[in-house]
Amino acid sequence: MADYPMQEQAQGLRSGFFDRDAFRQKERSILVLKTAVAGLQFHVDDNSDEGRALLASLSPGTELHLFRDTDNEHDQWAISVYTSDDRELGYVTRFKNETIARLMDCGKVFHAYVDEPPEPPKDATELRRTRTSTENFKLPFSIYMDD
Repeated sequence: MADYPMQEQAQGLRSGFFDRDAFRQKERSILVLKTAVAGLQFHVDDNSDEGRALLASLSPGTELHLFRDTDNEHDQWAISVYTSDDRELGYVTRFKNETIARLMDCGKVFHAYVDEPPEPPKDATELRRTRTSTENFKLPFSIYMDD
């Protein structure tokens, strides 16, 4: 016999020699949409002191609340955007809300956070491609889905 150390027979992963916790599904959030509040001008008067103060208080990272507005007569997929103190800011734009609304109807949970103001588009083509006419980019935000 050789004096070399002999490697023991490796056991398969199914035998329990792996960290089960490492393979459990971790809670995570998935970025679903980067957009801006639609209809902000109808809900917040940015010419008043109160409106300017409200917009100034919504710094990047501030959590917003999304509510499915099933009674909306103009948009069957409407999703309202509110502050944490129940001030309505507007809506997720109708051109981007259907998938999120359907998932909300199935019980998925979404979170929204105020973003940094985006850089302005370089040309008119990029503007048409990335933004809808209803989005007011005074208040951009991101929507995340809990997985």
